[in-house]
Amino acid sequence: MIRLARRARRGQVLGLLLASWLTTGCVLNEDQRLDEELAAGHYVIQSEAPSRPLETPATFLYAQGSTVRLADNRFDSFEIEGLLRAALGRRLGAIGLTPALQGAPDYLVGYLITSDERAMVAEAMSTIGMPPPSSGAARELPKGALVLAISRPEASELIWKGSIEGAVDPESGPERRQERADLAVAALLRELTSSTGAPGRR
Repeated sequence: MIRLARRARRGQVLGLLLASWLTTGCVLNEDQRLDEELAAGHYVIQSEAPSRPLETPATFLYAQGSTVRLADNRFDSFEIEGLLRAALGRRLGAIGLTPALQGAPDYLVGYLITSDERAMVAEAMSTIGMPPPSSGAARELPKGALVLAISRPEASELIWKGSIEGAVDPESGPERRQERADLAVAALLRELTSSTGAPGRR
């Protein structure tokens, strides 16, 4: 009986180890997860090649004009902006950018979610106090597009700009909004880092 019990236990342990090995082999990495989610939705991503690699570790502040503007001044603009800033804080931290606690920041990060149809890229950049992009300034952005940009404040130099359409949906529930905000930020910052490789070290 004791031998049978031991064999049964060994069989259970081996079964658990096999199951865990099979499961870990099927876990999606971050890029695969992003690709899967982007493929499941109707997203349009536009991204410029960065003018130079980011040098990290570095500090940042949000550009003064950064805001979330939804139609009719919807109350949930504040909630979506909070989710967006939380996602930005996590994702920027992962690439070596942390909020400036004192002194001048190394970079400015600007964001805008458009509230009007036919907003121009140049308008969006001007609203968030960013230099105009090298191309595509006259391109129209649909309502709900997220524009994200990074600049060097001391030189008024635009480092990078990207936008994603279709990620912000105020009609979705709070949990889905959080997922969408993180998806949008992760997808855009991946465009930035994949264009330049990993950020350079100071």
